[in-house]
Amino acid sequence: MRRRGEGAKLPRMKPATAPALPLARRLGIGLIALACLASAGGAWAQWQWKDASGRRIFSDTPPPVSVPEKDILQRPRGSAPAPSATAQSEPVAPATASPAKPGTAPAPAADAKLEERKQQLDKAEADKRKAEQKAAEEAQAKARAVNCENARRTKAAVESGVRLSTSNAQGEREFLDEAARAKRMREAEASIRENCR
Repeated sequence: MRRRGEGAKLPRMKPATAPALPLARRLGIGLIALACLASAGGAWAQWQWKDASGRRIFSDTPPPVSVPEKDILQRPRGSAPAPSATAQSEPVAPATASPAKPGTAPAPAADAKLEERKQQLDKAEADKRKAEQKAAEEAQAKARAVNCENARRTKAAVESGVRLSTSNAQGEREFLDEAARAKRMREAEASIRENCR
């Protein structure tokens, strides 16, 4: 008699395996991977140059324009060397096809806007200074005119022969004698010379 669980053994099953990819599909994946690597090649591009002290500098951005061409040791593929001195004097049209990379110099349009804004601020500051200077000159001219008029009145009063009086420290009225009248006349004439121009 057969015991339960005993009996004919079942055949062993093979583990499940993935079916092999067709050749065309494998080639397509490989081409896509190659295209991704080729497009990312620009990100791996490195600049290498020597600075003024002779140290090697590695960067993903181009060296400053102050670095001479002979000190640039390595540049990314596809980047052209800097134009010669004669070519730099000619205007160069900006490239519109390549977008600006972060970390590089700002676009010329942004520089132009910044320069225009700076010029506007400088002009506004200069206009403000001119207006303040003009207001100060006008105030001085008014003060000179008032002083001139007062000096002329004083001179006319002294020359008229009318007795002139002043108030002393105690508030009492005192009449001017001949010496005080002569002194007042000299002061009026000096004020006229200074303020009546």
